[in-house]
Amino acid sequence: MPERDAARRATVVTAVVVAALVLAQTAVTAAVTSGSQPAMSVEEVPSDPADGTWQDAPTRSVSLSKQQMAPPFGGGSIDEMSVQTVHNDTHTAFRLTWDDPTRDANIRAPENYSDAAAVMLRTGDKPPITMGAAGKPVDIWYWRASWQFEDRESFGEMYTYPHPNNETMPGRAVGNPLSKAQYDRFAQNYYAEGYGSLTHAPRQNVRADAEYDDGQWSVVFTRKHDTEGEFDASLAGSKNVYLAFAVWNGSADEVNGQKSLTLRFTELDTKKWAMTDASSQSGESGGQSAASGSESTAGRQSGDMWITRSVSNWVVGLVITTLLTWTVVYWRARE
Repeated sequence: MPERDAARRATVVTAVVVAALVLAQTAVTAAVTSGSQPAMSVEEVPSDPADGTWQDAPTRSVSLSKQQMAPPFGGGSIDEMSVQTVHNDTHTAFRLTWDDPTRDANIRAPENYSDAAAVMLRTGDKPPITMGAAGKPVDIWYWRASWQFEDRESFGEMYTYPHPNNETMPGRAVGNPLSKAQYDRFAQNYYAEGYGSLTHAPRQNVRADAEYDDGQWSVVFTRKHDTEGEFDASLAGSKNVYLAFAVWNGSADEVNGQKSLTLRFTELDTKKWAMTDASSQSGESGGQSAASGSESTAGRQSGDMWITRSVSNWVVGLVITTLLTWTVVYWRARE
């Protein structure tokens, strides 16, 4: 084939390939940056994190940051989490998944801390990210690995003093929810109106179940849509629910305020049953400290850098693909 015809064919084929790539990239970008993930409707809400239902549920990735808003500052060893949501007529479940190279569920020894996770919720207006505020209480669902996986029967008798347990185990004697001998729901329900105000809710209506597999935790929180708890977040009635997430890595000495957490709310629209980024709305910044604001800015800058790198890589890849396609088609056409 003459060189001119070979060049013409190479140009046409390359144009078709490039157009297809651009369309595909546009579709992928729109899907990724649209910021909306549906909450899947199911007949039965699964509580098992290994249930096959979760394989079909849409996934939302959220960024986690070090807690720098109130002492004790710290955490930040986990930088990303995947969130999935399913629902039916009566219940909603959230599945949180994150990478963690160590399974920390044993707190028998001093300075041993448990892996843990939490979901913070509020129905209606958006609360401050700082665990709510006065007049804007939040509902917090909390799971701890030691509640589910620690072998308490092998502990033996911790105290050998000749005194009754109500003297040597005062927390258990007064019913402290963190001092139980055994746990069956593996989750606890709390209320808060700002840092330092965490309160054990009178009604414990949240369940959690978790699994650790191949360096990854998956935790499922399950609860009825409506409950009778005073500050329980409602998940029914076509309402908007604001969600934030946190995890603790025990082997990184993360405990209490030392944790990895989201600095932007996710909004769950229970009318459309879809999750979106709520950071662009007003109300969140009012309760944040300067440290929170600076970290949010850092998060945006990090996101901008990621976008810049992605665009640069895409342009470079497109140029290389164009040159390779044109060259290969041209030389084959000449043969």
